[in-house]
Amino acid sequence: MITKKNIDKMLAMPDDRMAAMLKIVLSAAGVDPANLNFDEKSVKKLRAVLGELTDADLERIGTLSERWRRGG
Repeated sequence: MITKKNIDKMLAMPDDRMAAMLKIVLSAAGVDPANLNFDEKSVKKLRAVLGELTDADLERIGTLSERWRRGG
């Protein structure tokens, strides 16, 4: 499960490393990494969104992800 601490670590990374880490995380969640292209503008937007996530948001994302994986 992704935690706020893990997100904060990703946010501290340079853009290229953060983008690579996001591809790994999303790939593990079932997203095809071939379709992911994180340009400078996208990474900036992702940083803004990830920086605003709360523990409650992450818990909700985890719940929804688990339901999706189980097909329900």
